[in-house]
Amino acid sequence: MPSGKGSKLLRYIEHRLRISLVDNRTIVGTFLAFDKHLNLVLVDAEEFRTLSNGRNNRAAILEERVEKRSLGLIILRGENVVSMAVEGPPPP
Repeated sequence: MPSGKGSKLLRYIEHRLRISLVDNRTIVGTFLAFDKHLNLVLVDAEEFRTLSNGRNNRAAILEERVEKRSLGLIILRGENVVSMAVEGPPPP
């Protein structure tokens, strides 16, 4: 059995994960696989981006909205992943 990070990730296969990326996007999807570079394969993936309207001066009121889009089956490059969190258990 693999040791280190790989063995810890194996227990989350088929779980629903929320993954934060370096460019402030969030991906939610079902975790299928990973490799030695920690590239991730997700299915039924959705991307969430927070967009803000307004200027950077103090008088302006910032409005934020979340934009969502469906991606389906994706591969995430390991170097872009900042954090991973479990959203839900695998299906029964």
